[in-house]
Amino acid sequence: MVADDYREFGTKILTPIAKHFPLNPMGISLLSLATAMIAGYSFYVADYENTVWLLIGSLMVFLTAVLDALDGIVARMRDLSSRRGDLLDHTLDRVADILILGGIALGPLVDTTIGFAAIIGVLMLSYMGTQAQAVGAGREYAGLLGRADRLVVLVMVPIIQYFLEDYQDWNYMTLMCYSFAIICTLSATYRFTRIWAELE
Repeated sequence: MVADDYREFGTKILTPIAKHFPLNPMGISLLSLATAMIAGYSFYVADYENTVWLLIGSLMVFLTAVLDALDGIVARMRDLSSRRGDLLDHTLDRVADILILGGIALGPLVDTTIGFAAIIGVLMLSYMGTQAQAVGAGREYAGLLGRADRLVVLVMVPIIQYFLEDYQDWNYMTLMCYSFAIICTLSATYRFTRIWAELE
């Protein structure tokens, strides 16, 4: 995952904020879920007449990403890390993925079929990562378009769609969903082969 290469840099930026953040990790996770819900709604109502919702959705995805990183930093800093916390974090991450991509899939800018194909690809990729851990192979992060990468794309593409919607009549939101559907599915398959080989 490309964005993971900058995880340490992001942690350095967020650590001063984490020291004084008023919410505990649970509160931050729930706030992250709320921003994902607003993002999904924004993409759901965005159309060619109301493209400003794309910018609102992009901002909400950005906040979701920041809060998602912040809850782990706060948990470690305050010595609140736990298996329950890890379970909750992964669960809310998947719910957030569904809310954001579901809003895109059900909205007017993207065909519902390709939107839901993108959701399936994303969920399968995430599932293979956690399933590796479940069978004792360790958490698997290999492949393209892991969660950090997807969040970056989900921030950037709506902005591109907003500013370049008239350029050659391209629908960048649809291209993004095609990319998620194809690349995430291939990455999930790649993760499966790596896990399979490791279990031998």
